[in-house]
Amino acid sequence: MNHPLPGGMRDLLPGEARRQAELGRRVLESFELFGYQRVSVPAFEYADVLEKGLGSLDPGDVLRFVEPETGRVVALRPDMTPQVARLIAARLADALWSARLCYEGSVLRRRRERARLSRQIPQAGIELVGSEGPAGDLEVIEVAAAAVRRAGLDDFVIDLGHSRIAGALLDGVPEQHRAGLVEALGLKDGAELSRRAQQAGLTSSEAATLAELSMLHGSADIWPHAERVLAGTPAAGPALELRRAHEAVVASGVAPRVMVDLGETWNFAYYTGIMFQLLAAGPGQPVGSGGRYDGLLARFGVPQAAAGFAVDLDNLAWALSSAGQVGAAELRVLVAPAAGVSAGQAHDLCALLRARSIRCAAAPAGDAAAHGRAWHYSHLVELSGTSATLRQLAARGQESLSGKRPGELARVLADRLVEESGTSPAR
Repeated sequence: MNHPLPGGMRDLLPGEARRQAELGRRVLESFELFGYQRVSVPAFEYADVLEKGLGSLDPGDVLRFVEPETGRVVALRPDMTPQVARLIAARLADALWSARLCYEGSVLRRRRERARLSRQIPQAGIELVGSEGPAGDLEVIEVAAAAVRRAGLDDFVIDLGHSRIAGALLDGVPEQHRAGLVEALGLKDGAELSRRAQQAGLTSSEAATLAELSMLHGSADIWPHAERVLAGTPAAGPALELRRAHEAVVASGVAPRVMVDLGETWNFAYYTGIMFQLLAAGPGQPVGSGGRYDGLLARFGVPQAAAGFAVDLDNLAWALSSAGQVGAAELRVLVAPAAGVSAGQAHDLCALLRARSIRCAAAPAGDAAAHGRAWHYSHLVELSGTSATLRQLAARGQESLSGKRPGELARVLADRLVEESGTSPAR
């Protein structure tokens, strides 16, 4: 490229930008149907504010710079939840609880996988504050499932876990050995778990439990074995919580399939209870994830129970594409005056069509059809006074329409455009 972008950044061309905006709109509308109110937070914060919510920020994962006015270090947000926590503590601490807030925006995060170079991740999410226990967990999962359904994704899996199952078994492990055990658990590698457990000085019984934990994932039939494996361990209580959550989500019918993973470790230091991922064919990564993080708001001086969820709009778009859900074609009209018709008449017809929520523009001089195809217009209107020829640019064929007055012609055109394209006007 003659003008390259910084590593991990990308542009969106008109069609891509429109599809992403449409996905975000649908997801946010779904959140709002459940009573969640939209907030907006800045693209960067003081690094110490983000660290209060997330812990130490790895310099390799977060983009930082020094604010010239204050000399303080600021960071481009890798996660929006700590920002919402800061907003609540600073602006809404006296509000009545519980609070239901939602947001949309991009986070900047380094992705370590080779195939995922993008640092800019568009998200939309919710935060449910002040609702404790199973009822709050189920609400967040229900809202998440409803949001992706509204976006058009019907085939997905809710994968449930609990932060304190693995966490309880690793509480007594020396810090220098914990990361290796967590990594092996995440890879479901029982042999490596046994080896690292021995290095960490765990008993043979503790090592065997961790090795078994890596295999405890599936559907409801794993529970009898899981209860035997975890009986008498610190993980038995959290496992019972997870079983009850699993049964509640299945009974609710919010997802086509519900799975459970007792050895789940992703971001388990952040969450304090039930956590979940929403999975679908295509992206190879979760479409969204969330869970309970009751300790977060206390770090900002507002101790409240909390749970939330965020959908990755790029991964959602990928999953929709894999499912064959490409979305309706956009109705966009180019108006070209025929010989002897003034540009002003084309301008006036565009104004009348826009009043009926039809996206349109006057054609430039030259080959109007070629211009329309190049810029992905759906239709071309060749205007001749109070009559017009309507052409669908993606297909052959045309038809003549007329009206006694410009306003009537605009009405006839608008009705015919919507009927022919099978799409809705602009919202």
